[in-house]
Amino acid sequence: MKKFFRFSPMLRLTAIMIILANIRTTHGQPGKNQQFLIPENINKIFQTSCMSCHGSNGGRLPKSRLSFYRWAGYGAARETEKALLICSSVSKGKMPPKSARESNPELIPTKEQVDLICNWAESLKSEKKEKNN
Repeated sequence: MKKFFRFSPMLRLTAIMIILANIRTTHGQPGKNQQFLIPENINKIFQTSCMSCHGSNGGRLPKSRLSFYRWAGYGAARETEKALLICSSVSKGKMPPKSARESNPELIPTKEQVDLICNWAESLKSEKKEKNN
């Protein structure tokens, strides 16, 4: 009976990482290595438009460039860099990619959503600058 409740160390680690990533993006205060939280309104946009490729179940290539699953481990400088990259990509219409937009037009963020993402990214840049001064 005891063996039934045993989990492999890898499974435990994965479960802990998932829990921490979810806490980090939706609740709580920034911790030591968690400089910036993703605000709920931005997180909802990411859930709709980005997570199918850049979440834990996404493809290898999209996750190698940006992984929301690993966001909590990026650190403030890298989070800022990634946020600005997201802003640039969605502003230019590069993301979601053309193939995804054609088959799933609901993935395309609205102009207002793109503005929210870019304002958030710029605020991270400002916060980072303030922390360095």
